[in-house]
Amino acid sequence: MAPPGEGRDAALLPEFPRGPLDTYRARASFSWKELALFAEGEDMLRFKKTIYSALENDPLFARSPGAHLSLEKYRELNFLRCKRIFEYDFLSVGGMFENPLKVSTLTQCLGMYDWSLAAKYLLHTLVFGSAVFSSGSERHFAYIQKIFSMEIFGCFALTELSHGSNAKAIRTTAHYNPATEEFIIHSPDFEAAKFWIGNMGKTATHAVVFAQLYVPGGQCHGLHAFIIQIRDPKTLLPMPGVMVGDIGKKLGLNGLDNGFAVFHKVRVPRQSLLNRMGDITPEGTYVSPFKDARQRLGASLGSLSWGRVAIMGMAVANLKLAVSIAVRFSATRRQFGPTEDEEIPVLEYQTQQWRLLPYLAAAYALDHFSKSLFLDLVEFQRGLAAGDRSARQAELGREIHALASAGKSLASWTAQQGIQECREACGGHGYLAVNRLGVLRDDNDPNSTYEGDNNVLLQQTSNYLLGLLACRVQDGACFRSPLKSVDFLDSYPSILDQRFEVSSVADCLDSAAPRCFPPGGLGEIHRKSRARAVPTSSVPPACPMPSSHHSPICQLCVTENSLKPQPCLCLAFASLCVW
Repeated sequence: MAPPGEGRDAALLPEFPRGPLDTYRARASFSWKELALFAEGEDMLRFKKTIYSALENDPLFARSPGAHLSLEKYRELNFLRCKRIFEYDFLSVGGMFENPLKVSTLTQCLGMYDWSLAAKYLLHTLVFGSAVFSSGSERHFAYIQKIFSMEIFGCFALTELSHGSNAKAIRTTAHYNPATEEFIIHSPDFEAAKFWIGNMGKTATHAVVFAQLYVPGGQCHGLHAFIIQIRDPKTLLPMPGVMVGDIGKKLGLNGLDNGFAVFHKVRVPRQSLLNRMGDITPEGTYVSPFKDARQRLGASLGSLSWGRVAIMGMAVANLKLAVSIAVRFSATRRQFGPTEDEEIPVLEYQTQQWRLLPYLAAAYALDHFSKSLFLDLVEFQRGLAAGDRSARQAELGREIHALASAGKSLASWTAQQGIQECREACGGHGYLAVNRLGVLRDDNDPNSTYEGDNNVLLQQTSNYLLGLLACRVQDGACFRSPLKSVDFLDSYPSILDQRFEVSSVADCLDSAAPRCFPPGGLGEIHRKSRARAVPTSSVPPACPMPSSHHSPICQLCVTENSLKPQPCLCLAFASLCVW
């Protein structure tokens, strides 16, 4: 009788086809199917299988070997594919609330196929759609169904030609006219044009546009979001007063039509204001549940957290792809060996392991973190929708903003470095376009820039932490946060006082040994351990690892021209695998 679940696993996770990787797969110390079920969950694996099966069997998603599409043709095809994704109805509005992780899973599945398609879908649903849902009110909810039926197609228009990171300096204006109950949206010059906006170049019919809100009398109430029609949904011709166009070819993601828009005194109804954070009465009086303008701005820009958390998932997916390609190639590529007649896979070389396996570990860690943060963001947005104005809700928003800012930077930079390392680890063959590493590198590259430059985002996280420190200094408050991500800082004085104290490399590798730095640091540890390790005879000491953990080339622990032992990497490799 088959073990429980074996038939289920066979259908959901069929065996790999036989091939050159069989030897390594047979040596695994764990069940890859159990790992997949643990990491993803059965429901999500079935969801992925549904998506991939649909794409595999649809001619619209077939790739033509060697085909080089023109920019216009590629973008047209990408839009048709995006439309087909909505026709498949993989994810309904109700499904998003029932299992929010399906949103990120669908995005990553599409990205595994083509990131231009994933970005187009993501910007329309998760960024544009969530901005309408979280920043608007009941009067805007009619747009949600139109978004999922693609009656309208949206984009998120914050960035301008002359301002990106400094969002408060955005120059597009929205002057309210009480006589007509309209806002007049205006770009004072071309530097105030909305720029780099994904989907705006060719296909967007509506945009969430951020502008400085002015009431009668000239008082400015800062940045607010408006939903504005920029094209006719049937003809895709620009609306009166709107100059909109495409910014051209980019280094990557060329299936996504990034564009610009200039507004010349465009009149929109008062109801176009997404009014959850602030509203204006028909007479022109400004009202807001937020008394602090900075809090209101932070809440208004909350949609950026969706984009940043989504980018984390995109970067992780890129890293997964690159590491899978490089590790599998390394397991089949043979170079050098103990005899002239026998060559061994380059994956057996410790240098190759040190290059690739840290990124394999990072992919697992970042994948878990990005999913966890996504669910935290869902919780926060549900609180906003329910009208939660508690102190915990406000603190949760600040913490998620800090985590999303740091997480997006960490994930995108790690993927960037990991993809490059994978490309180089594959040698000359890694430079062939057919292996996707070049496309992955180009498509991942903007992840470090859009939705916030990484260096600027890290400063936002630093400001959050320094603000907590200032509060502690002033009133002695403990470090506490809703997600407990900063609670460890309560012990920061003792953490900073700790030193790494070991006397040998063996102690470094002993998990039970205390860790504190002696005078001279690691350099002194290494010098002393090397002095003790030099043998009096010509026979090198045995590696401390059991033979079952040895690489076939563990003899490389001894240098080629000397019998002086080098620090054996087998232990480090074993600990790395555990991590």
